[in-house]
Amino acid sequence: MPDKLGSYLRELRGKESLRDVSKRTNGKISHSYISDLEKGVSRRGNKISPSPETLKVLSKVYNTDYDKLMKLAGYSDKDYKKKYVDLADDDVVMSYEGKPIPPEDLEIMRRFFRGGKNDK
Repeated sequence: MPDKLGSYLRELRGKESLRDVSKRTNGKISHSYISDLEKGVSRRGNKISPSPETLKVLSKVYNTDYDKLMKLAGYSDKDYKKKYVDLADDDVVMSYEGKPIPPEDLEIMRRFFRGGKNDK
C-alpha cells in the first residue's frame, strides 16, 4: 500500500507518464525510481527514503511545496532546514560566517564542483 508521500506524488503526476516526469527532471530522477517513490517501496521490497535533493527536484517539477514533501517523507524541520543547501539553487542566498558570498565566488565554487568545467 502506498505511503502518504507516494500517494501525494501519484496525485501530483495525474495522467502524465512516469517517463515524461523523468524527462522534466532533466535525467536527475529515473522513471522507475519515481514509480518506486509512488509505491513507497523499492523493486526489492525495501521502504523508500528519498533524499532531500530528490524531493527538491520533484517539488520544482510538480510546482509543489518542498516542505510538504519533506514532511511527508518523514523529515523533521531540523533534519533539513539548516543542513541542506543546493549550490545550484539560485533562490538561495549563501553565506559564510554571516556574510553573503558574492556571485562571482559562487560561480568559482560551482566550477570547482563541476570539475573545473565552465559549462552548466
